[in-house]
Amino acid sequence: MDDNYGLFFPSHSMVCYHEPRIHDHELYFQLRNLNLLLLLPIAIGGILCNACAMVSLYRPPKITSGVFVYLKALLLLDHVMLTTTLAAEFFPQICDQHHMKNHTLYGPCMFERRFLKYTMPRVEVTIHTLHVWTIATLSAHRYWKISRPMIARLQDTVSRARTMLIVMFCLVMLFRLPIFVLELEFRSHPQLRITRRISTTEILSTYRFVYHSILDPLFFNIVPFMWMCIFSLLTLYEIYKSRHNTYQHLAFDHPKQTNVTHPLAGCFPKKAELIRQKQELRATFSIVAIILLYLCFHSLKLFAVVRKWQLLVKRECPTRKDYYHSHLSDVLSMISASVNAFVFIAFTNRLKKYIRLLLRKTSRTLSNSSDPPMSPKTVTSYESGCNNNFNINI
Repeated sequence: MDDNYGLFFPSHSMVCYHEPRIHDHELYFQLRNLNLLLLLPIAIGGILCNACAMVSLYRPPKITSGVFVYLKALLLLDHVMLTTTLAAEFFPQICDQHHMKNHTLYGPCMFERRFLKYTMPRVEVTIHTLHVWTIATLSAHRYWKISRPMIARLQDTVSRARTMLIVMFCLVMLFRLPIFVLELEFRSHPQLRITRRISTTEILSTYRFVYHSILDPLFFNIVPFMWMCIFSLLTLYEIYKSRHNTYQHLAFDHPKQTNVTHPLAGCFPKKAELIRQKQELRATFSIVAIILLYLCFHSLKLFAVVRKWQLLVKRECPTRKDYYHSHLSDVLSMISASVNAFVFIAFTNRLKKYIRLLLRKTSRTLSNSSDPPMSPKTVTSYESGCNNNFNINI
């Protein structure tokens, strides 16, 4: 989430380079307060929830198909995205108070100013791109597994899923390579540091217009958004179309094998198949829920893209309201990364068993507390009656 908001035109007639930290101190402190009140608790809560989801995902029984690889990668990216967002937003704010040698964090803040000031926002954007395309790849994988169950059962392996993720990661890194190579440079005078190239970040150029105004909105927002919508609708349609069918109706078991010697011979395979079908159905609903939540929380980013293109057409500069919209869209994206953990935990058998156990214990506690206590007379008469019976039997 870079605070720079630039609109660049290829005609070299207008530039809107505006950084709130330098040009608008009031806006900068307002965004800073929003980070402290909203972004910080959301990110910390999301990191803790994702840690719980990782523990729940790694504990047995694990999912033995490629879904486990995609879910693990998505949770790891949620972790990394929340962490890099905290670093990119709060390191500069903390270092604003430590700018002299007698300050406590002067050394780490000097390292941040020299090497991380312009690098961390670009790392954050790269992580966000990996995150969105991981969800898009997961949506396509889920549709493939629902629409082609027999082929997917044979070809949906862990190695295949890892290969797909590696290819996707390489393509994303190749797409984000220009923001590091063309926009950053090393300088050794007066000391070694990483800084921005003025020719590609602050001056009008065709590169800025093509990459940041056309390619970046398309491949970071619009294309993955449409990708998820299409595959989610197709997945839901396949579930609705095959709601009365199961994998057993697809002739998975050979119908010619009728020489069953014992009536319980086929019960256990059918039970295992039913358990696997329920597991796949839960995974499908959890993935669709993740995609729908992503689409809901990132809809404001699409509005920001449309607003940016509108300013490009009208040749206008952004206002404070545009900065607020952009910042709110970033906060909503953090909520989306935090909510994924709840979806992971909610669609597991472990949570269902824990809730049943908790309700059972609560009901037992309430039933025991609702029984009237026995009076001392009743206890004495009961004990005397037991003693009399004991003597008679002897």
